[in-house]
Formats: sequence, structure tokens, C-alpha cells
Amino acid sequence: MLYIARKIREPVVAQFSRKCQALTEEMTCSSCHPLMGTWEMKNVCPSLCNDWYKVCKDEYYAHSGAGTLTPCYGNALVCSPLKAITDNGANFCVLMGFHVGSEADAEGIDCFDGSVPEMIGEVEPTEPLQVRLQRMLEEEAENPSGLFIAGVFILITMVLMGRRLVRQIGDPFGGDQLSLEEVRRVQQERYERGEQMYDDETDSSSNEEMELRPTINQEIDETENNTSGTS
Repeated sequence: MLYIARKIREPVVAQFSRKCQALTEEMTCSSCHPLMGTWEMKNVCPSLCNDWYKVCKDEYYAHSGAGTLTPCYGNALVCSPLKAITDNGANFCVLMGFHVGSEADAEGIDCFDGSVPEMIGEVEPTEPLQVRLQRMLEEEAENPSGLFIAGVFILITMVLMGRRLVRQIGDPFGGDQLSLEEVRRVQQERYERGEQMYDDETDSSSNEEMELRPTINQEIDETENNTSGTS
């Protein structure tokens, strides 16, 4: 696929005419034809080669290391217009690496003419989704891919985190929820504990205040005595 993509891009980079680019792309993609790709049809029709030559004869090409022609661009040292390299379409197709048929060949049947073929063979029956998923799981179980392993790991992590979250917030269906009576009982216990704590704090504060009062009175008396003695 990378080779085909590069071959399609070469005329674009070389700034060939639009017509030359289009026919070059069509010829490059001829291997996608069901008969050309399987070599049941090996030849290109001479008429298609002539059409290709006509729209590309003024474009510049160079000889590649494989002995075929390639669009001239980049760091190519020797480039020549196609019409200076060859003067006919059949030879042009050969120089581009294609096999050329004869004039007697039936176009589209015995040789590739650029047309889209009719449907060949029978349509495969559609596989039910459940059967397809089961087959995919069986294939992954035999030879698990990295993506499948990552998906299983994420699924297990989500399940564990979900269970932990449910435990924290309680079962929404009543498993960990308290009844109304239990809620009231818990609230009453908390209220009573709060009152007891408040009473304890109040008592301790009163005791501290009573302990501090004699000390304060004693300090006041000492201050008055000192003042009287000084006078």
C-alpha cells in the first residue's frame, strides 16, 4: 500500500498535468482490479496505453534503478520529456512496467481498459453479531493481541472500582441502608452524646472558674496591702 501511495504522489510532486495525474493514478491502481490483482488478466489494453501517453508526453521522466521510468522530481540528475524517450503508448506502458495486450484483445475481458468490473463471485453471507463476537473472542483467547489484553485490564479495573464505590456510598437497593427507626435511634444517640459532652465541658469550666476566684481575690488583697504600706 505504501508503494502504491508513493507512486500516486510522484506525478503530483512532479507537478504533472491533472489529466496525466489522473491516468497515472488509474494505472497505478490497476492491481486493485480483481482480475489484474490475481493475474487472471495480465495485459493492459493498447488503447489505454495510447491515452496515457497522449496526456503525459510533455511531462519529464527519468530512468530509475529498476529500469523503468519514474516522474522527474527532487534530485533527479537526467530528465527528459516523455516524447523524447518514446513515441508510442505501448512502449510507454512497457517502460512503466506493464504488459501490453494486442489489438485483438476484448477490452475489459482480455485486457485492462480502466473500467470498473462487474461483481465477480457471490456475496458472502452476513455473520450474526453474536456469532461474530464469539468467534473474535475465541481467536483472541488463542492468540491475544496487546489491544485485547489492555481492554480486559481496563474492564477488570472498572469492575473493581465500581464495587469499591458501591461499598462506600452504600447499596442503593437497600442492602446497606438503615431503616427509618434505626436512623432516628442513631440521631438520638448522637444528640444525647452531644448533650453529655456539653454538660461535662460546662462542669469543668465552672470548676476552673471557682478555682481561679480565690487566687484572683488573694492577688487583689496583696496589691492593696502593698499600696497601704508604701503610703
